[in-house]
Amino acid sequence: MEHLPPTYSLIGCCVTRDAADLGRDPLPKPVHFISRTRIQSLVSTPSPIDPDDIELDSAFQRRTVVEDHRKTALDPLADIDHPIVIDLIDERWPLIDTGSGLVTSTIYFRNAGLDKRPGYRPVTNDVELADDGPFATAARAFAKRLPQRPVLVHRAFWASHDTAGEPVNDLRITKRNNHWLEHAYAILEAALGERALPPVEVDPALRIGDPAHRWGPGPYHYIDEYYTELSDQVRKALANAPTR
Repeated sequence: MEHLPPTYSLIGCCVTRDAADLGRDPLPKPVHFISRTRIQSLVSTPSPIDPDDIELDSAFQRRTVVEDHRKTALDPLADIDHPIVIDLIDERWPLIDTGSGLVTSTIYFRNAGLDKRPGYRPVTNDVELADDGPFATAARAFAKRLPQRPVLVHRAFWASHDTAGEPVNDLRITKRNNHWLEHAYAILEAALGERALPPVEVDPALRIGDPAHRWGPGPYHYIDEYYTELSDQVRKALANAPTR
């Protein structure tokens, strides 16, 4: 029996969102797309922000910065009737303590000059990922914030090399970040409990950086074949997801 196209919302970044545009048979676009934020930021206390202070041309970029400060990004998910897909590639961004709570120091945040605000200070990343550490604690709080819908984790990792066989990034950094992500995904899946569907992970042989990618070269901008395989796995996973 042929299944209908999957309906889903996404918490993640371009590594999953691009599967709705790239590859042989793209996914439908997500109903809600929450990006440019981190798990610890999503569950932190709100920080004051005046949207008029955010001097960015893009409405999408301004919105993500405002939502990350006000902690409203998850609000649209409250009454959804479909699964959620999550990846953790945006965990690469540094965290900032505003004095009120944590926010994510994305390129949008920095382009708006918010990293220069008095009183804003960088936060040390949770590299140990202990069971009682900042990320694990935030992951459990994050899981409680989500609606009681199935959650599919896309276990996305950094590509080490591009199509020419050249390193996409410092290989030591890539290895370190992928080691961190491996543990972080396990923590997140454990926090989600029974709502977590079996995760999807594209064959590492397809985890290749595309120098001609529409967002430019980078360790999380893959070749089209990656998105083709990802779309196929997501379709199968969501087709088999429970309705509640």
